[in-house]
Parts: sequence; C-alpha cells; structure tokens
Amino acid sequence: MTASCAPRQAPPSRPESPLFPWCCVGMLLAALVLPLPIFSVRCIDPPVLDSMKLKGVIKHRYYPGDRIDYECYRGYFYVWPYLLSATCEPNGSWSRIEEACLRKSCPDPQVKHGKVVAPNDTFEWESEAHISCDEGYFLRGKPIIVCNLIGENVSWSDTIPHCEKIYCGQPPKIKHGKHTNSYRNIFEYNELITYSCDPSNGPDEYALVGQNKLICIEPNKWSSDPPLCKVVKCERPFLEHGIMVSGSREKFSYQSVVVFECLQGFYLNGSNLVFCGGNDTWEPEMPTCIKGYKPTHPTKTPLSKYPGYPNPSEEIPSLEDFEDLVVAVIVVCTCLYRCLFSGKNEEKDMKEKAKELKEKEERDMKEKEEREKKEKEAKEKEAKEKEKEKEAKEVKEKEEKEAKKEKEKEAKEKERKEKKEKQQKKEKEMKG
Repeated sequence: MTASCAPRQAPPSRPESPLFPWCCVGMLLAALVLPLPIFSVRCIDPPVLDSMKLKGVIKHRYYPGDRIDYECYRGYFYVWPYLLSATCEPNGSWSRIEEACLRKSCPDPQVKHGKVVAPNDTFEWESEAHISCDEGYFLRGKPIIVCNLIGENVSWSDTIPHCEKIYCGQPPKIKHGKHTNSYRNIFEYNELITYSCDPSNGPDEYALVGQNKLICIEPNKWSSDPPLCKVVKCERPFLEHGIMVSGSREKFSYQSVVVFECLQGFYLNGSNLVFCGGNDTWEPEMPTCIKGYKPTHPTKTPLSKYPGYPNPSEEIPSLEDFEDLVVAVIVVCTCLYRCLFSGKNEEKDMKEKAKELKEKEERDMKEKEEREKKEKEAKEKEAKEKEKEKEAKEVKEKEEKEAKKEKEKEAKEKERKEKKEKQQKKEKEMKG
C-alpha cells in the first residue's frame, strides 16, 4: 500500500461576519460620546476688571483646568502679592481674583513756604494740584498743575512752582517832602514807611495831601500812590442868605473846616459842614439857602391833575378836602410857632455847634501833637539805626584792617623763614 504524497489542502476560510463593520463604528462612537459628560461643564466668561485686561490669546470657551492671565492697563502698576491669574473650576466658576493694579501717581509737589491742595485727594494722573503761598510770599510759576500720563509714565504738566519772599524797592520820592528809612533800598513784606513834608520857605506851610503811610503789599508794590506836599489855600467861602457859625479865620489851609447856617426864613440844602480839599476847593459842594421852610412830607398832587377827574369847580367837597384843610391849618400854626420861638432854639443850636467844633479842633490839635511826636520818635529811631550801622561798618572795617595786617605779618614771617632756610642751606653747601 502506497502512501499518498498529495499536498494538504488548507481548511476553508471562515466567512466574514456582516456585523464586524458595525461593531467598529459603534466602538468609535462610544469613544467620542463617553468623554462628553466630563467636558460638558464650561466656565462663565472671564471676570472683567477695572485695572487689568486679559493677556495673550482670548478663547471662546474655557473648561475646568484652563488658566487665564491678566496684565495691568496702561497707566497702572502691579501691587504685590495680588494674583494676576485665575483658573476655571470644576463647578464652572473662576478662582478668586481681585484688582491687582493701581493708577500711577505723580510725586507729591513739595512747596516751601506754601501749601498744596489736591481737590480729588490724590495725585493720580488726570488729577490737579492747587498751589498757594504763605503770607509774605508770592508764587513763581503756575498755581494749577495737572498730572499727565505720557506713554507708560506720569509727570506734571509744568515745572512745580515755588514761593519767593515779597520785597519792595525804595518808595517814590516826593517834592518838598521825605519818607522814613530813606537810606534803605529794600523793604520786606508788610513793612511801613511814613511821609512828611519839609518846612516851607514862604508864608504858607506845605500840606501833605494823600496817604502819609505806605505798606509793602506785593513784590515792588506799595499800598497806595505817594502823597503830595503842596501849599493848599481855599478862598473865603460865602453862603448867600447864610452865615458862617464856626471855622472863620484869615487863611483857609488844607482840611480847614467851616460850618454854615441859613438866616431866618431860609433852610439849608446840602451839607452844613465843608472842608478845604487838596485841589484848593471846598468839599463837599457848597450848600445853598432856599427861602421858606424845609418840607417835612411830600406835597400831595390834586385829584384834578389825574385823568378822569373833574376840574376843581366841578368837584363836590369830600372828606379828603377837609383833611387837606386841617393839615394846612396845622402847618400854618407850626410855622408861626417856629417864627416866635426859633430864635432861642437857633441860639442853643449855635452854641452846641460851636462847642462841637471847639472839641473837634481840640481833638485835631491833640492828634497833630501825637503825630508830630511819633514822627519825632521815628526820626530819632532812624538816626539811631544810622548810627548803629555806622558803628557796625567801622567795626567791620577795623576787623578787616587787622585781619589784613595779620596776613601781611604772617606773609613776612614766612618770607623771613624761607630766606633763613635758604641762607643756612647755602652755608652748608659752601662748607661741604
């Protein structure tokens, strides 16, 4: 029996199942769908902050574990240890983040002898600083400066002003007069000088017209214009239908006072008191004496003067007419009484006015004496100050001379020593 050498045939292949492709598709879909529950939670939009903005690429969606970074806006600076980043939490919210930047500020403008006010209580950019000086100082520069943001830096809009001390130069000199401390060229703030007139060579004395005291109030500015020293003479005043009850004299000089009164049957219109002004005229304007008696109430306009009322001949007497008649009778009686008894009252008034004028003249005389006394004291003080300055100057000159002599003496001594040393050296060389 012979063995068969025919080759073995492979077993028939297993037919491919039609479900296999669908299983693959199912597995792929499962791989895509199963993670969806994990990433279905998204964070809300990133927090919007006043001083910071998001840094880098901004995404449309953020999922748990995502991190966002912030940076300061232009004009702001970071404040440690606040955070500049936040993380998306599993619950869809962001980790806690706060404002970590502050607005940049200009340096505090320090002004010596002055004060700085911040209307907004800060010197951050876009804020103002208002600067003013202490009394006795004036501002050199602008009173208001603004903190500006330029690029990434901040700076003041102008140079910070400073306060300088107020000084006045020598006050104006006046003709026929002088002022105290005339030897000085510089005066400090609020310092006072007093003008006075020189004695006159003629029959009339000079009068000081204007302010006799000036005060240094601003740089090189005095409180008023200087006064004038001039001869002031007013003509003898005359009042028609009136008399001069006080102040009568031969000459009427500056600020001479005169009081007037009208004759009986006239009343005074204007001021009863006038004085001689600096322009050789009487001030205020001279009064006038008007015939009659000064009205005590306004005159009533007759009804016939108003439109729509009848003429006096057509009017029927009314209660108002009787009232007018009564008023007229009272006025006539009052006038008769004044005519009979005004003489005594006028005499009494004249005595009182004369007494007042005398008291005024005495006060003026006393004030004049006090003024002269003060001027004398000021002159004496000025003389003493000059004497002190002279003595100080002499002492200084003496000290300078002595110092100069001492220096010359030292120089000579030094020169003598040098000569001696040279001589000794020369002798030593010769011996050698």
